[in-house]
Amino acid sequence: MATDRVHLLLYRTLLFTTAIVAAVLGVIAGLEAPTITPEYQLTGYWRAYGLLVFAALSAYLGATPPGAAVLWLVVIFHKLSMTMTALLLLRHDVTGAPTAAMIDGAMVLATLIALGLRFPAARAARAARAEREELLSGGGHPSCVRAGGVPTATESARLSLPHPLPAIAPRAA
Repeated sequence: MATDRVHLLLYRTLLFTTAIVAAVLGVIAGLEAPTITPEYQLTGYWRAYGLLVFAALSAYLGATPPGAAVLWLVVIFHKLSMTMTALLLLRHDVTGAPTAAMIDGAMVLATLIALGLRFPAARAARAARAEREELLSGGGHPSCVRAGGVPTATESARLSLPHPLPAIAPRAA
């Protein structure tokens, strides 16, 4: 399932990239908000906080096993509604609307691609988790087994130990 691993890598790359971009833009928007005329400062802060929340949600989706359908809906709704609003404001020549439409539109596209990769990424994440659990439970590492399931010398020596080494008890004070 090498293809699934590529999907998982692309899935996480898209989500972490959008999270980083949104976090940077959120910080920039937050730093610019105090310099905006007072009647628009609330809007500036609102955008900053929205970008930071989007960054956190995207990072969470990238870091956890693919799932959380409701969270996907929230993330996509947020960026899609921001994109649509910016596109509608283009006809009124609103300052910043073209930039917002492009940036938010790119984030929607990256998020939708990551959503499409969700199922193969989930398969790869499950396979990687099962492999880790097997290694931790003493099942050995796949590189220690030759083709055909025959253990290598290193694996044979490890398997021949009758019991794991006992844990050392802490010294009494």
